[in-house]
Amino acid sequence: MTRTYQILLAVLAMIGLAVAPASASTTVVLNGSFDRTVLKPEFTGSTCAPDVNGDECGVLQFTGLGAADYIYVYGPTFEPNGTRGCFTIDGTFTIRLESDGSTISGPLSGVFCSLSGRRTPQAYGNPFTEEDSINFGNGTGRFAALRGTAIFQQSAAGARNRGTLSD
Repeated sequence: MTRTYQILLAVLAMIGLAVAPASASTTVVLNGSFDRTVLKPEFTGSTCAPDVNGDECGVLQFTGLGAADYIYVYGPTFEPNGTRGCFTIDGTFTIRLESDGSTISGPLSGVFCSLSGRRTPQAYGNPFTEEDSINFGNGTGRFAALRGTAIFQQSAAGARNRGTLSD
């Protein structure tokens, strides 16, 4: 090997080592939760503000990312899945970081189980559980490179609603 070729290889190796930590630091991990109380006088069938196109809205607190607003738009699918009180569902789930406005959205599919046997996820106070998969893609800002499936789980009883979102 010529001396020039050896120097070139050494420079390329150093550039590779310098770039590797920067690439690793851009990895986004979704690990968030919410815990809220919705009082009956305030419940209108949606937890979204009147000017927001959504059926359910809230704030997820993400480890390492901070607070993020979410909008969950229920899809047309609400079909019994064979288990008493449980239904196959679909929809769209969007997250927007409060710190910089980064967004990501994707289709949601899963299972909603009403412990009271009622057919609507919008009935106040009826206990329910829900477990969904969200196929995220086409994000902006800090979510630009995020692709893949995340799990959204929530449950409620009375005025209390809790949930998590993780990948």
